[in-house]
Amino acid sequence: MDSRSVVAQDLTGSAVAVADFDLYFVLGFGSQATFLDRMQLLRSLDQERFVNTVDALVYQHGKVSLFLASREIPQPETHVSNDPDTLAAIVARGGDWIAKPTAASFGRDVFRLRQGDTNRRAILEHLTRDNRYALLQAYIDPGDEGEKRALVAAGKIIGTYGKRPLDHRGNLGAGAEAFHATLSRDEASTVTRLVDGLDDLGVRFATIDLVGSRALEINVANPGWLGTYEQVTGVDLASRAVDALSRRFGS
Repeated sequence: MDSRSVVAQDLTGSAVAVADFDLYFVLGFGSQATFLDRMQLLRSLDQERFVNTVDALVYQHGKVSLFLASREIPQPETHVSNDPDTLAAIVARGGDWIAKPTAASFGRDVFRLRQGDTNRRAILEHLTRDNRYALLQAYIDPGDEGEKRALVAAGKIIGTYGKRPLDHRGNLGAGAEAFHATLSRDEASTVTRLVDGLDDLGVRFATIDLVGSRALEINVANPGWLGTYEQVTGVDLASRAVDALSRRFGS
């Protein structure tokens, strides 16, 4: 901030006033150490000029937000706690579970747990170290259909590809295989119902992960998608996403 104005450096290293730009598209979170400071600076700008608002980046990226803000959407049974005993007791009742951080990316620290696993307590203690919160989600076998990842931009479904997990993680960075896919009627219904409420949450560009008709999470930061879709289909849908955003913001 310089004289009550938020400034940034352009590619030449010169200072530019951020308020002079027409549209803001924050790609990724950047350094965790400076995240809150940067979000507070950006929050002072006109939020109607953000593809994904600061509030969306802060409040809607984590896995928890989907389950709290969209209770009517089909979702797997989910629990969140920073107490390993509470989570371990749930696993001990039986079933097949995925344990992971509430707001991590790229498949890091994602574990599959069952009642008989002797290391389940150690895994949950690792995830909740330093009083961190962890998410415990009922595992849904994607079967031959795999998982689906749909891209939405400004209320429009841009496209979908499938993911065949190498293990229990659907992340491409963890070895999952992407393939061309389309949404079934039930899957499209889930995505459409989610999309209807995303703009009110400040989310105008995101991906939605599904297994069958159940939504697993919304990815607001690091959504990827466009490059992967082009790789598996040979079709570049970037212009379709840009057109949707242009119509939404009137540019």
